[in-house]
Amino acid sequence: MKKHLFLALLAFLLSIAIVSCSTESEPTITPKLTSTVAPPAGLGSDPVLPSDAEVDRKTAMLLGIDLHSQLWATRPSNNYKFGFQWTVGDFAYEKANVEVRVIKNQVDDVLWAPNAEKIDGTEPDGFVVPEFPNPDDYYSIDGLFKVIKEAIDNDPLRVSLGFDSVFGFPTSAVIEFAADSDHEDVAFFAAQLVPIPGPPK
Repeated sequence: MKKHLFLALLAFLLSIAIVSCSTESEPTITPKLTSTVAPPAGLGSDPVLPSDAEVDRKTAMLLGIDLHSQLWATRPSNNYKFGFQWTVGDFAYEKANVEVRVIKNQVDDVLWAPNAEKIDGTEPDGFVVPEFPNPDDYYSIDGLFKVIKEAIDNDPLRVSLGFDSVFGFPTSAVIEFAADSDHEDVAFFAAQLVPIPGPPK
């Protein structure tokens, strides 16, 4: 319980740093972060970051992601499902809502959500929407953490991230690259994560 509370506190403090770093300014800016919040009794007296620490934007984001990843690691099961939507893509079906089912930490199935809008009228003549989503286009929560980290490692122009306050999984991401970059933008929403029956961890 104490570990879970400590990780939640760290995740909260660093989510503030991530939000403050989510600007369109140059990635090399080095803001000075100060910690004025004392940890709860019994968790030690050292702050998350020393008051005189200078942490660059990228390091602050990666530290926040790592802390949320540690909070995610405290979940009770590797069997879960969650709602998901890519918000970038060439066709409506690529951005449609889906349900991702994960068993033993691997994507087991991906289904169209009941409210999935798979066409929007911009499709070429004769275009056929796939009957089912392609599971290779979707990730487990651990996979989403990797997608985010890899994108940030490639020095994007803009980063905005959101995380679940209980389980720490990423609930939203907008990671944009320069127009002449070889890297593709990453943008998604994830929500309504619930455990499902299945084989043990």
